[in-house]
Amino acid sequence: MNHAKKNHALMFAAVLTLVVTAVVACSTASTSNPPGTGSSASSTGGTQVASLLQSGLAQAGKDNWSAAQANFQNVLAISPGNVYANYDLGVIAQNTGNSNEALNYYDNALATNAVFTPAMYNEAILLEASTPRQAIAVYQKIVSIDPRASTAYLRMALLQAQLGDITAAKANDAKAVSIDPSFSKYKLPAKS
Repeated sequence: MNHAKKNHALMFAAVLTLVVTAVVACSTASTSNPPGTGSSASSTGGTQVASLLQSGLAQAGKDNWSAAQANFQNVLAISPGNVYANYDLGVIAQNTGNSNEALNYYDNALATNAVFTPAMYNEAILLEASTPRQAIAVYQKIVSIDPRASTAYLRMALLQAQLGDITAAKANDAKAVSIDPSFSKYKLPAKS
Protein backbone atom coordinates (compact mmCIF):
# COMPACT_ATOMS: atom_id res chain seq x y z
CA MET A 1 0.00 0.00 0.00
CA ASN A 2 1.51 3.35 -0.96
CA HIS A 3 2.12 6.08 1.59
CA ALA A 4 -0.79 8.31 0.52
CA LYS A 5 -3.31 5.45 0.63
CA LYS A 6 -1.98 4.37 4.02
CA ASN A 7 -2.42 7.93 5.34
CA HIS A 8 -5.99 8.10 4.03
CA ALA A 9 -6.77 4.67 5.49
CA LEU A 10 -5.52 5.90 8.85
CA MET A 11 -7.63 9.07 8.55
CA PHE A 12 -10.71 7.01 7.68
CA ALA A 13 -10.05 4.79 10.72
CA ALA A 14 -9.71 7.84 12.96
CA VAL A 15 -12.94 9.35 11.66
CA LEU A 16 -14.70 5.99 12.02
CA THR A 17 -13.66 5.96 15.67
CA LEU A 18 -15.16 9.43 16.07
CA VAL A 19 -18.36 8.29 14.36
CA VAL A 20 -18.69 5.28 16.65
CA THR A 21 -18.22 7.60 19.61
CA ALA A 22 -20.95 9.82 18.18
CA VAL A 23 -23.31 6.85 17.81
CA VAL A 24 -22.77 5.96 21.46
CA ALA A 25 -23.48 9.55 22.45
CA CYS A 26 -26.70 9.50 20.40
CA SER A 27 -27.90 6.29 21.94
CA THR A 28 -27.35 7.51 25.52
CA ALA A 29 -29.12 10.86 25.29
CA SER A 30 -31.98 11.48 22.90
CA THR A 31 -31.43 15.22 22.95
CA SER A 32 -27.68 15.23 22.30
CA ASN A 33 -26.03 15.28 18.89
CA PRO A 34 -22.78 13.80 17.68
CA PRO A 35 -19.99 16.34 18.13
CA GLY A 36 -19.55 18.57 15.12
CA THR A 37 -22.76 17.64 13.35
CA GLY A 38 -23.87 21.24 13.16
CA SER A 39 -27.49 20.15 13.46
CA SER A 40 -30.16 19.84 16.09
CA ALA A 41 -31.39 16.61 14.54
CA SER A 42 -33.25 14.19 16.78
CA SER A 43 -31.68 10.97 18.02
CA THR A 44 -33.19 9.19 15.03
CA GLY A 45 -31.55 11.69 12.71
CA GLY A 46 -28.28 11.25 14.57
CA THR A 47 -28.52 7.49 14.20
CA GLN A 48 -29.28 7.87 10.50
CA VAL A 49 -26.32 10.24 10.10
CA ALA A 50 -24.03 7.80 11.90
CA SER A 51 -25.24 4.94 9.71
CA LEU A 52 -24.70 6.94 6.52
CA LEU A 53 -21.23 7.98 7.69
CA GLN A 54 -20.28 4.38 8.45
CA SER A 55 -21.60 3.24 5.08
CA GLY A 56 -19.73 6.03 3.33
CA LEU A 57 -16.51 5.12 5.12
CA ALA A 58 -16.92 1.48 4.14
CA GLN A 59 -17.42 2.47 0.49
CA ALA A 60 -14.47 4.86 0.59
CA GLY A 61 -12.34 2.11 2.09
CA LYS A 62 -13.08 0.12 -1.10
CA ASP A 63 -12.30 3.16 -3.29
CA ASN A 64 -15.97 3.20 -4.34
CA TRP A 65 -15.91 6.98 -4.46
CA SER A 66 -19.34 7.54 -6.04
CA ALA A 67 -21.19 5.42 -3.45
CA ALA A 68 -19.21 7.00 -0.61
CA GLN A 69 -19.90 10.46 -1.99
CA ALA A 70 -23.64 9.72 -2.19
CA ASN A 71 -23.68 8.64 1.47
CA PHE A 72 -21.82 11.74 2.62
CA GLN A 73 -24.06 14.01 0.51
CA ASN A 74 -27.06 12.36 2.17
CA VAL A 75 -25.55 13.20 5.55
CA LEU A 76 -25.26 16.84 4.50
CA ALA A 77 -28.92 16.81 3.43
CA ILE A 78 -29.81 15.86 7.01
CA SER A 79 -27.06 17.77 8.80
CA PRO A 80 -25.62 20.50 6.52
CA GLY A 81 -22.71 21.40 8.79
CA ASN A 82 -21.59 17.83 9.51
CA VAL A 83 -17.83 17.94 10.05
CA TYR A 84 -17.26 14.31 9.14
CA ALA A 85 -19.26 14.35 5.90
CA ASN A 86 -17.58 17.56 4.77
CA TYR A 87 -14.17 16.17 5.67
CA ASP A 88 -14.76 12.86 3.90
CA LEU A 89 -16.12 14.59 0.81
CA GLY A 90 -12.90 16.59 0.86
CA VAL A 91 -10.87 13.38 1.04
CA ILE A 92 -12.79 11.97 -1.92
CA ALA A 93 -12.25 15.15 -3.93
CA GLN A 94 -8.56 15.10 -3.01
CA ASN A 95 -8.22 11.43 -4.02
CA THR A 96 -9.95 12.05 -7.33
CA GLY A 97 -7.78 15.05 -8.21
CA ASN A 98 -10.18 17.90 -7.48
CA SER A 99 -8.10 20.05 -5.14
CA ASN A 100 -10.34 23.13 -5.22
CA GLU A 101 -13.41 21.10 -4.30
CA ALA A 102 -11.43 19.36 -1.55
CA LEU A 103 -10.35 22.71 -0.10
CA ASN A 104 -13.98 23.89 -0.09
CA TYR A 105 -15.11 20.81 1.83
CA TYR A 106 -12.24 21.13 4.32
CA ASP A 107 -13.18 24.79 4.82
CA ASN A 108 -16.79 23.73 5.44
CA ALA A 109 -15.66 21.21 8.05
CA LEU A 110 -13.48 23.84 9.72
CA ALA A 111 -16.36 26.35 9.71
CA THR A 112 -18.22 23.96 12.01
CA ASN A 113 -15.22 22.79 14.04
CA ALA A 114 -12.29 25.21 13.82
CA VAL A 115 -9.93 22.78 15.58
CA PHE A 116 -10.61 19.70 13.43
CA THR A 117 -6.97 18.98 12.63
CA PRO A 118 -7.53 16.19 10.06
CA ALA A 119 -9.15 18.77 7.74
CA MET A 120 -6.36 21.25 8.47
CA TYR A 121 -3.71 18.66 7.74
CA ASN A 122 -5.18 17.64 4.37
CA GLU A 123 -5.70 21.29 3.49
CA ALA A 124 -2.04 22.03 4.26
CA ILE A 125 -0.91 19.16 2.04
CA LEU A 126 -2.95 20.59 -0.83
CA LEU A 127 -1.45 24.04 -0.27
CA GLU A 128 2.18 22.89 -0.12
CA ALA A 129 2.91 23.07 -3.87
CA SER A 130 1.09 26.30 -4.73
CA THR A 131 1.27 28.34 -1.52
CA PRO A 132 3.89 26.84 0.80
CA ARG A 133 3.82 29.75 3.25
CA GLN A 134 0.08 29.32 3.68
CA ALA A 135 0.65 25.58 4.23
CA ILE A 136 3.24 26.41 6.90
CA ALA A 137 0.71 28.67 8.62
CA VAL A 138 -1.79 25.79 8.69
CA TYR A 139 0.85 23.43 10.11
CA GLN A 140 1.64 26.04 12.77
CA LYS A 141 -2.03 26.12 13.72
CA ILE A 142 -2.12 22.31 13.92
CA VAL A 143 0.85 22.17 16.29
CA SER A 144 -0.65 24.94 18.42
CA ILE A 145 -3.74 22.73 18.84
CA ASP A 146 -1.78 19.47 19.16
CA PRO A 147 1.83 20.01 20.25
CA ARG A 148 2.48 16.27 19.64
CA ALA A 149 1.58 16.46 15.91
CA SER A 150 4.95 15.15 14.77
CA THR A 151 4.01 14.84 11.09
CA ALA A 152 2.93 18.49 11.00
CA TYR A 153 6.30 19.53 12.46
CA LEU A 154 8.13 17.41 9.89
CA ARG A 155 6.17 18.65 6.87
CA MET A 156 6.54 22.22 8.10
CA ALA A 157 10.31 21.71 8.47
CA LEU A 158 10.59 20.30 4.95
CA LEU A 159 8.74 23.29 3.50
CA GLN A 160 10.76 25.77 5.53
CA ALA A 161 14.00 24.20 4.32
CA GLN A 162 12.82 24.44 0.70
CA LEU A 163 12.07 28.12 1.26
CA GLY A 164 15.50 28.72 2.79
CA ASP A 165 14.39 29.23 6.40
CA ILE A 166 16.97 26.76 7.71
CA THR A 167 16.86 27.87 11.36
CA ALA A 168 13.11 27.31 11.65
CA ALA A 169 13.36 24.12 9.58
CA LYS A 170 16.00 22.64 11.88
CA ALA A 171 13.98 23.56 14.99
CA ASN A 172 10.79 21.97 13.65
CA ASP A 173 12.69 18.93 12.37
CA ALA A 174 14.22 18.46 15.83
CA LYS A 175 10.76 18.74 17.41
CA ALA A 176 9.34 16.15 14.99
CA VAL A 177 12.19 13.73 15.72
CA SER A 178 11.88 14.26 19.49
CA ILE A 179 8.22 13.21 19.25
CA ASP A 180 8.79 10.40 16.73
CA PRO A 181 12.42 9.25 16.48
CA SER A 182 11.66 7.31 13.29
CA PHE A 183 11.47 10.69 11.51
CA SER A 184 15.25 11.01 11.78
CA LYS A 185 15.44 9.11 8.48
CA TYR A 186 14.05 12.16 6.65
CA LYS A 187 16.65 14.71 5.67
CA LEU A 188 15.92 18.38 5.15
CA PRO A 189 16.31 19.42 1.51
CA ALA A 190 18.52 22.24 0.38
CA LYS A 191 16.73 25.40 -0.74
CA SER A 192 15.32 24.86 -4.24
